[in-house]
Amino acid sequence: MILELSGVTRRFGGTQALDGVTCALDGRAIGLLGPNGAGKTTLMKVMLGLIAPDAGQVKVLGIDATRYPQKVRMKLGYAAEGPGRMPGLSGLESVAYAAELCGLGRRAALLRAHDMLDLVGLDEARYRDVEAYSTGMHQRIKVAMALVHDPALVLLDEPTSGLDPQSRDALLDLVVHLRDHGGPAVLLSTHLLKDVERTCDACMIMQAGQVRFAGALADLRLPRPATWDVRLARPCPALIPALEARGAQVVVGRRAEIMEVSLPQGGAAEVIWHAIAATDAAVFHLEPRAASLEEAFLHAIGGA
Repeated sequence: MILELSGVTRRFGGTQALDGVTCALDGRAIGLLGPNGAGKTTLMKVMLGLIAPDAGQVKVLGIDATRYPQKVRMKLGYAAEGPGRMPGLSGLESVAYAAELCGLGRRAALLRAHDMLDLVGLDEARYRDVEAYSTGMHQRIKVAMALVHDPALVLLDEPTSGLDPQSRDALLDLVVHLRDHGGPAVLLSTHLLKDVERTCDACMIMQAGQVRFAGALADLRLPRPATWDVRLARPCPALIPALEARGAQVVVGRRAEIMEVSLPQGGAAEVIWHAIAATDAAVFHLEPRAASLEEAFLHAIGGA
């Protein structure tokens, strides 16, 4: 498992940042979702061994992060939220310095830094002072610094925050590349559902320091059995009143042969089939509609 948490709690004064967090997660790219103040950043710092929990057990990559924080950190990369730049250094020197902090020799650190800057698309800006970088470049240099020591898992805290659409696309493409081409596993902390939907295969939803969902993204987006997508071979005006007579609600799509059918409480597909048989409609597609990620997220946090 990438992450195993059992009863993890952490309080800061009167604020309960983590409240009995328990879950087990695995995957190539895990989304850590939740509104601002949900406890996402605190949880990542607990995973890194930078903050000790008040109670509970934290295992990252099978290692107890509370007992062996340095051992865990050597296997993790971390790109924190915010600028995180080191004034007076170029992009190359910044990444090489991060590599040296992780134990690489100077020559190996420089070679590795060149590779990472190529990976994140900063090859042409490697000798420029990081203070002259744009916001998108700052985000990418942080990712390069997090990857330079070849971690098994990289933690990205709000990596697309403040980026323009083109820079955001480039950074999300990088996450997908890491996921699909043998890079480290990724834990992506964000409040942007579309970022998770595009890049992740599993997710964890937090609210008020508690876990609302943890598992595969496919399990979160469960079908809504009461709502069905129906496509006809040709328009059949008689089908709509036949469905409505059986208690269904019908929304017609862009074309008359495409419709969304919501069944009454307890209704099953037989309701639709009976209406089809009564009108002699020609149907070539019928399937339950899955809840969108946004609907599933709102359901998981109770609509808050």
